[in-house]
Amino acid sequence: MQPLALESSLEFERHLPSSGRYIIAQFDETSIIVYQAFNEKIARYAVSEQRFGGPDYDFKRTTWLKPSFLWMMHYSGWAKKENQEHVLAIRIKRESFDEMLAQADLICDKGRCTVAQLEKNLSVNPAEVLLRWEPYHDLFGKITEREAVMVGLRGSALQQYNENWIIDIQDVTPFVRQQQELIGNDQKDKVQLPHERVYTPEDLKMLRRIDASTISM
Repeated sequence: MQPLALESSLEFERHLPSSGRYIIAQFDETSIIVYQAFNEKIARYAVSEQRFGGPDYDFKRTTWLKPSFLWMMHYSGWAKKENQEHVLAIRIKRESFDEMLAQADLICDKGRCTVAQLEKNLSVNPAEVLLRWEPYHDLFGKITEREAVMVGLRGSALQQYNENWIIDIQDVTPFVRQQQELIGNDQKDKVQLPHERVYTPEDLKMLRRIDASTISM
């Protein structure tokens, strides 16, 4: 199992665009990492079996993949929100991620969805791969001028993800807590983050169809 590649938080920020809609992620030639957060039972099963399942996992729900580590930290409260106490780094096939983008239906595109708006969109939209842009939060939780992407899977797309697209799953919660403690102790210079850059799919036309920015700064 390949560990996360890390870099200082200062180096991390230096390589990202200051504004725009970008897929920010850790990736290589064959794979890309996405994040999800779950309770202990679901996380333990996923790491043990290297796939999702068990009595506590619901395949009838939409599951959301977050390529951006810091956005996952904002979403999960640094692994402190209820039922999000374990952050999983899920390495998936790069070609499979591009396939998701090719199928994705863009939702909630006029500003951030409320919970009620999101549920309504999900109930009327038949697509099995969904994509939405959300405000990107920095190391301290401050909203930036960037936007981060989330990819939702359900139905047969969720089954495909679970059975064929995942390379490996690791629980990175100890790392998350260590970095959160450093931030709380005002030791930003010691914080390490996953080495992430702007991701571009093989077919650049996909960026236009998901309304992503195409020029990094």
